[in-house]
Amino acid sequence: MSFLARPAPSGGGRVLVQLDALRGVAILAVFVQHLGDRFRPFLEARIDAGLPAAIAPWALTILHHAWWGVDLFFVLSGFSLAQGYVRAFAAGRAGPSPGVFLARRAARIFPAFLVALVVMVAVHPSVVLRPGFPAALAAHLALLQGYVTPGGIVLLGAAWSLTTEAHFYLLLPWIARPLLARDPARPARRWLVATAICALAWGSRALLHAWILEPGVHTALLEASQRRWITSRLDQFVLGAVAAAVHASIVGSPRAVIAARRAPAALAFSAAALVVALRLEGALYLDPHGSWPYALLSLATAALVLSASLLEGRALVVIAQAPLCALGVVSYGVFLYHQLALGVVGHVLGDGSSTWAALFTNAALGLALSALLGAASWTLIERPALRGAAARLRAG
Repeated sequence: MSFLARPAPSGGGRVLVQLDALRGVAILAVFVQHLGDRFRPFLEARIDAGLPAAIAPWALTILHHAWWGVDLFFVLSGFSLAQGYVRAFAAGRAGPSPGVFLARRAARIFPAFLVALVVMVAVHPSVVLRPGFPAALAAHLALLQGYVTPGGIVLLGAAWSLTTEAHFYLLLPWIARPLLARDPARPARRWLVATAICALAWGSRALLHAWILEPGVHTALLEASQRRWITSRLDQFVLGAVAAAVHASIVGSPRAVIAARRAPAALAFSAAALVVALRLEGALYLDPHGSWPYALLSLATAALVLSASLLEGRALVVIAQAPLCALGVVSYGVFLYHQLALGVVGHVLGDGSSTWAALFTNAALGLALSALLGAASWTLIERPALRGAAARLRAG
């Protein structure tokens, strides 16, 4: 997820604030998804009973698709990681070498991830005795937990997305130049490369969707092929990277003032298109030819990120609220620990999943504990690891 791709806080200026705000939105969506897993029957019943028949399906769309936070994180990853390459290419320099790039990514992911694994095993020590634990641990250490689950053991439930992220990291150094560098001799190259990659991703998704789908059945293989495989998600990273290149071409140019003026309307339009895409994808997901709304979802999410990155003045103040940005800064730790926090809160409060009071209490306490653990992870593990890696790379 894109909290993994957050650059060290040196440069980027206002865009860092905007991206942190979007990370805050994304991690809130992921948190709501896993909170909703417990309260879903209660909420579905209340929405169906309390809203008009024409509105209830749209409200349920938002409830059922809180996992959109992952889509947003992937697009943000592409946007964040592309910025360094875009600046380097614009200055006539090569971007980071594959070795340097991957070393930085490893420093960003692994320290906090390894600590979270230790914490999860400490909280659930009996998992060590289960058949398949060594293989499951090896899968996590190799960042393959999104593709394989030896023994059915999942140590960090939400961490499947790290597998998708890691595979994008392996690809980006090799596709960055044709995708992001401006070539006066071939000005359309960037768009041709991006279109080709997106077409391959969308085409592979559609073929896998039609091939794997069992009519009316939501299978694990269908879920993996449509949600987890890098072949099915590469378009989101690429669209985020292209959005970063477009942003760089606008900022500092005569078009910047006009773009900032139009950004709020573009943001609202992107959000509306996103809701429509989520509604279509939910309605058509189990249809043999129901893969196509995902393309609209990806395009709308990328447009939303680009629009937000161009906000200025009052519009920027509206989205860049300090608590939301702070949550975005620590979102990786929140991601790693929010399911543990929700489990702890649920265990302490006991069964009470059929009242509004229980919902809001679980939400407030779960989010507070998640944010506290995320802040501890950022302060004690992630930031020192990033600074240490930067110092080693400079010395090397």
